[in-house]
Amino acid sequence: MTATTTPAARDVPVPGAGPAAPPSATQPADAQPAAVAVPARVRVSTRLVAVGAVAALTLEMPLVDAFTTAVLVPLALTPVWWSATRRFVGARTLLALTGLALLTGLWLSASASATHTVDPTLLRAHVLLMLGGVAGIGLLLWARTVVPVRVVALSAAAGLVMRLALEPINPANPWKYNFSYALTVLALALVVRRRPRPAEITLLLLIAAVSMLNDSRSAFATLVLAALLVLWQLRPRTLGRRANAITTLAFFGAVTACVYSAGTNLILEGYLGEETQQRSIAQVEASGSLLLGGRPEWGASVALFAERPAGYGIGVVANLDDILVAKSGMAALNYDPNNGYVENYMFGGEIKLHSVLADLWSRHGPVGLVLAGWMLGLAVWSLASAVARRVATGLVIYLACLMLWNFAFGPIYSAMPILVLAFGLLLLPRRGVDAGHATLDERPA
Repeated sequence: MTATTTPAARDVPVPGAGPAAPPSATQPADAQPAAVAVPARVRVSTRLVAVGAVAALTLEMPLVDAFTTAVLVPLALTPVWWSATRRFVGARTLLALTGLALLTGLWLSASASATHTVDPTLLRAHVLLMLGGVAGIGLLLWARTVVPVRVVALSAAAGLVMRLALEPINPANPWKYNFSYALTVLALALVVRRRPRPAEITLLLLIAAVSMLNDSRSAFATLVLAALLVLWQLRPRTLGRRANAITTLAFFGAVTACVYSAGTNLILEGYLGEETQQRSIAQVEASGSLLLGGRPEWGASVALFAERPAGYGIGVVANLDDILVAKSGMAALNYDPNNGYVENYMFGGEIKLHSVLADLWSRHGPVGLVLAGWMLGLAVWSLASAVARRVATGLVIYLACLMLWNFAFGPIYSAMPILVLAFGLLLLPRRGVDAGHATLDERPA
């Protein structure tokens, strides 16, 4: 997937900024940088709306029923951000596929109602989650066109930090379950610049060390991987842009495998604590893999897919046959499913497969898989392109890596805020468009 250039995209003015500046007399239009400073003529009121809306988006304050500020604010501002989405590669396709997935999910729910219970409350909550999610991405993309991306990042971090006051503290592991994500985003937002810097590597590794000491295995691996990708951008310039993009994809895969291997060894040797070591050893002995042992829900997902590849639908409640199929898939991984977890969490009122990819399939069927595939491909290519151009900040890389982890191992409800913020900061502006200046800058360093 590559960024494409269209005359319409190049001619779109920045909201509130007046007519777009003409191309340089000495540089053709297609060669104009895809990232420039936010125009000074954007109204102060517009900037304040952008800052406040982004903070409300990440605050997620509950309002009425399934409505939160993360849903209501971006949906209410749809007329404001809608036109900005055409300036970013893949954004309009993402919106269209989400709409199609919602229609498919509703049709599947109607079809499943003959054999399953369909909970209207769950149906409404998921529809709002999806609509609020794509609207939130659109809001962030628009915000990047009216204020510097560092301001967008700090506004998002402010909302996350304020949200800490709304959440009960989990005494089992406050860092892992409460503070890690918000404080990491805040710390990385404070050092966002146009180009990555060595200071970001130090910060990422320091937070990784804190995560390691607080039994946060996935956070530790994600932060180390992000630090390595920042380091990759600081290497000597030896390859062309196209080769660098391809090399970056290969490097990303190789580094991910190395981080997983090294992290597994550190965990099993006890460097992340005795409790983590014992739990991990038991998981490896049971399934042969730390990933499958730690996330046996994939056994259930595969078994359910084989039984019902068309999916279930939005708001559908699993019946006894579904639960037995899921348990058989988990038992194939040497996991004991008769411990209450399957009935009480995975199928306690709705189908929750602890994976964005699996959840999109169960609710939206094959179209959900197409949507997931588009999102994964768009995220990986956008990240590789930004890293290849040496303009991906530590925050963008961290969010992208965390989003990719949640696609495989995170439930859609808790992963949606991460997914929204990641895509909102990661998507690349079309060539020649004045947007996303701190995510992709094609000017020479």
